[in-house]
Amino acid sequence: MQGFFDRLMLGELKDVMIAGYVDYATLPIFHPLYDRLYFIIDEVIFELYLSEAGIIQYNELTEIKAWFTLDDDDHFSLMSIYSQLFKTEQTVTITEIAYSSIPFSSMSINYLNGQDCGNLLFNPNHFFGFTFL
Repeated sequence: MQGFFDRLMLGELKDVMIAGYVDYATLPIFHPLYDRLYFIIDEVIFELYLSEAGIIQYNELTEIKAWFTLDDDDHFSLMSIYSQLFKTEQTVTITEIAYSSIPFSSMSINYLNGQDCGNLLFNPNHFFGFTFL
């Protein structure tokens, strides 16, 4: 995880995204899947996920692809959650990351938005994936 943390603290966090699908059977609605988060730092994509052992881990990707089966009337899609997480569209500076490799432990990120301090908690104990506090 140290490689991800180093890039997160030293690089420019451009976006945080989640994947999901748009169901076109009726009115097109985006269905988010919160079991994987994508951090775009500088020009690199980091996929954050919960391993089978319950530990938060990451992969470095060249592109984001669907990892689940789609119905014929569904389309893979992405949604930015940056402004939901950080309550701003401005660039934030990550100041500290608290992480434990104990199964099902949360990860906490402290950040600065201008003069304002913030804390973001990623909790992996939700049935549908990560929750954010």
